[in-house]
Amino acid sequence: MAVATSDEDQSSDEDQSSDDDGQEEVVDTSESESSSDQNEEVDEVPAYNREELMLRYQQLLEEGSTMRENNSQLQHKLAEFFKRKKTDNGAGKHEHDPKNVTDQEERYHKYMANLKGLKTEQEAMKEMYAQQIEEVRQKCQEKLQQAQQETEAFMKLKEEVAQKSYSSRTGRPFPPHDIESYIQREKQKELEVTTMRLENIQLKNKLKKQEHLLKEKEELSEGLHLIDFEQLKIENQTYNEKIEERNEELMKLRKKITNTVQVLTHVKQKLQFVQVENEEQKIGLKDIETKVSQKRDILNRTKQAKDALRVDNQHLQQKCGMLGNDPLLYDYEERKDEKEELTNLLQKLKIKHTDTTLNCNKLHRKIEGAEKVTATN
Repeated sequence: MAVATSDEDQSSDEDQSSDDDGQEEVVDTSESESSSDQNEEVDEVPAYNREELMLRYQQLLEEGSTMRENNSQLQHKLAEFFKRKKTDNGAGKHEHDPKNVTDQEERYHKYMANLKGLKTEQEAMKEMYAQQIEEVRQKCQEKLQQAQQETEAFMKLKEEVAQKSYSSRTGRPFPPHDIESYIQREKQKELEVTTMRLENIQLKNKLKKQEHLLKEKEELSEGLHLIDFEQLKIENQTYNEKIEERNEELMKLRKKITNTVQVLTHVKQKLQFVQVENEEQKIGLKDIETKVSQKRDILNRTKQAKDALRVDNQHLQQKCGMLGNDPLLYDYEERKDEKEELTNLLQKLKIKHTDTTLNCNKLHRKIEGAEKVTATN
C-alpha cells in the first residue's frame, strides 16, 4: 500500500510539472493573442484556428485534473476502507479467519491491478498530451514570431506616418522625441494589457478549480458513514471553539501587552522630558542667583550713593538761602508767566491798532475822493 501511494505521488508530481508547462503555454498563447489583437488589420489568414486549439488545451487540462482527482478519491476510499476494517468491532473475531484473509488479499490484488491499469492509461494519456502540447507550443511560437514581425512592421508604419504628419495647432511636423515618447507609451500600454489578460486567464482557471473542489467537498464520499462524519463534525466544531477561545485570550493578552508597552514608552518619554526640563530649570536657577547677587551689589552701591547725595543736598540747602523758599519761587514763576502773557497781548493789540488805523486812513481817503467827485458834478 505504501508503494502504491508513493507511485501515485510521483505521478501527481509529473502531472503538476505538465500543468506548469501548460501555464507557460497559456502565457505564450495569451501574448500571441495580444499581439494578434494589435494586428487586426493584417489581411493574412492564420494557418490554424487558435480558438479551437485553446479550447482543446483547456479540455486537456480539465481531463488531467479530473484524472488526478479520481486518483486521490480512490486512494482516500482505500484508506477509509482499511481504516474501517481495522477499527471494526467484529474484527477481533474474524482476524484469524483464512476466508477473510484470502478475500482481503483478492480485493487488494484487484485494486492494485486496477491501479496499475490506471497508471498505464495515465502514462499513455500523458504522452499524448505532451505531444499535443508540444505541437501547440510550436504553432504558438510560429504565430508569436509572425505577430511580432507584423507588430514591428506596423509600428514602423506608424512611425513613418507620424514623421510625415503635421500638428493641427502649430502646422509643423512632430518632433522625433515626441514620436518616440508616444511609441514607448503605446508599447507600455500593450504590455499592461497582455499582463492583465494573463492574470484574467489564470484567475479564471483558479476559479474553475476552486469551484470543482468546493463541489467535491460538499458531496460525501460513498465509503464514509454519516455518523462518523457527524462525529468528526462535532469534534471539529469543539476544536474550533477552543481555538477561538485561545485566539480571544491571545488577542486580549496582545492588547494588554501593547497597552502596557505604550504606557511604559509614554512614561519613559515623560521622564526624559522632565529630566531635561529639570536640567534647564537648574541652569536657569543658577543664572537667576548670579543676577540676584549682582543686583544686591548694585543696590548696596545705590544706597551708599543716595546717602552721599542726601548729605550733599542738606549742605547745599543750607548754603542756598532763599532758593529753598518754594512759595516765593512759585510766585516768581507765576509773575513771569503773567508778564509774558501781557507782553504777547500788548503786541497783539498794537498790531490790531495799526490795522484799524490803516483801515481808517483808507476810509478817509475814499470819503475825500467821493466828496471831490460830488463837488465836481
